Amino acid sequence: MNDTSAPDLILENAKITTLDRAKPEATSLVVKNGRIVGVDEAEEYQRGPGTKVIDLQGRRVIPGLNDSHMHIIRGGLMRSSKNCTSEER
Repeated sequence: MNDTSAPDLILENAKITTLDRAKPEATSLVVKNGRIVGVDEAEEYQRGPGTKVIDLQGRRVIPGLNDSHMHIIRGGLMRSSKNCTSEER
Protein backbone atom coordinates (compact mmCIF):
# COMPACT_ATOMS: atom_id res chain seq x y z
CA MET A 1 0.00 0.00 0.00
CA ASN A 2 1.50 3.32 -1.09
CA ASP A 3 -1.22 5.84 -0.26
CA THR A 4 -1.99 6.53 3.40
CA SER A 5 -5.43 8.10 2.84
CA ALA A 6 -8.55 5.97 3.15
CA PRO A 7 -10.04 4.26 0.09
CA ASP A 8 -13.55 4.98 -1.21
CA LEU A 9 -14.69 1.36 -1.50
CA ILE A 10 -13.65 -2.03 -0.17
CA LEU A 11 -15.22 -5.25 -1.44
CA GLU A 12 -14.68 -8.17 0.95
CA ASN A 13 -15.55 -11.85 1.18
CA ALA A 14 -15.92 -12.13 -2.58
CA LYS A 15 -14.98 -14.37 -5.48
CA ILE A 16 -13.30 -11.84 -7.75
CA THR A 17 -12.28 -12.84 -11.27
CA THR A 18 -9.03 -10.96 -11.96
CA LEU A 19 -8.17 -12.10 -15.52
CA ASP A 20 -4.57 -12.43 -14.27
CA ARG A 21 -3.26 -15.89 -15.18
CA ALA A 22 -0.85 -15.85 -12.23
CA LYS A 23 -3.68 -15.12 -9.77
CA PRO A 24 -7.07 -15.75 -11.43
CA GLU A 25 -9.20 -15.17 -8.32
CA ALA A 26 -9.11 -12.83 -5.33
CA THR A 27 -11.26 -12.34 -2.23
CA SER A 28 -11.04 -8.56 -1.73
CA LEU A 29 -10.74 -5.40 -3.80
CA VAL A 30 -9.88 -1.82 -2.80
CA VAL A 31 -10.95 1.23 -4.87
CA LYS A 32 -9.82 4.85 -4.52
CA ASN A 33 -10.70 7.72 -6.86
CA GLY A 34 -12.31 5.31 -9.32
CA ARG A 35 -9.22 3.10 -9.63
CA ILE A 36 -8.43 -0.31 -8.22
CA VAL A 37 -5.54 0.18 -5.79
CA GLY A 38 -5.47 -3.18 -4.04
CA VAL A 39 -6.36 -6.79 -4.71
CA ASP A 40 -6.40 -9.23 -1.76
CA GLU A 41 -4.99 -6.42 0.42
CA ALA A 42 -8.14 -5.00 2.05
CA GLU A 43 -6.83 -5.50 5.57
CA GLU A 44 -3.81 -3.30 4.80
CA TYR A 45 -5.93 -0.20 4.11
CA GLN A 46 -7.10 2.15 6.85
CA ARG A 47 -10.86 2.61 6.61
CA GLY A 48 -12.07 6.17 6.93
CA PRO A 49 -15.51 7.61 7.64
CA GLY A 50 -16.18 7.86 3.89
CA THR A 51 -15.05 4.31 3.08
CA LYS A 52 -17.91 2.10 1.96
CA VAL A 53 -17.28 -1.55 2.88
CA ILE A 54 -19.38 -4.22 1.18
CA ASP A 55 -19.39 -7.82 2.37
CA LEU A 56 -20.29 -9.76 -0.75
CA GLN A 57 -20.90 -12.98 1.21
CA GLY A 58 -19.07 -15.12 -1.33
CA ARG A 59 -20.73 -13.62 -4.41
CA ARG A 60 -18.87 -13.38 -7.74
CA VAL A 61 -17.37 -10.13 -9.10
CA ILE A 62 -16.31 -9.97 -12.75
CA PRO A 63 -14.53 -7.22 -14.69
CA GLY A 64 -16.75 -4.81 -16.57
CA LEU A 65 -16.46 -4.94 -20.32
CA ASN A 66 -16.89 -1.78 -22.36
CA ASP A 67 -17.82 -2.71 -25.91
CA SER A 68 -17.25 0.40 -27.97
CA HIS A 69 -17.57 -0.30 -31.66
CA MET A 70 -19.28 0.83 -34.84
CA HIS A 71 -20.85 -1.18 -37.62
CA ILE A 72 -19.04 -0.10 -40.77
CA ILE A 73 -22.14 0.21 -42.97
CA ARG A 74 -24.01 2.36 -40.44
CA GLY A 75 -20.93 4.49 -39.81
CA GLY A 76 -20.41 5.03 -43.53
CA LEU A 77 -24.03 5.99 -44.07
CA MET A 78 -23.90 8.47 -41.20
CA ARG A 79 -20.71 10.10 -42.52
CA SER A 80 -21.91 10.29 -46.11
CA SER A 81 -25.33 11.79 -45.41
CA LYS A 82 -25.62 15.37 -46.55
CA ASN A 83 -27.32 18.11 -44.60
CA CYS A 84 -29.74 19.73 -47.03
CA THR A 85 -30.76 22.74 -45.01
CA SER A 86 -31.41 26.04 -46.75
CA GLU A 87 -27.99 27.32 -45.60
CA GLU A 88 -26.13 24.80 -47.77
CA ARG A 89 -28.08 25.22 -51.02
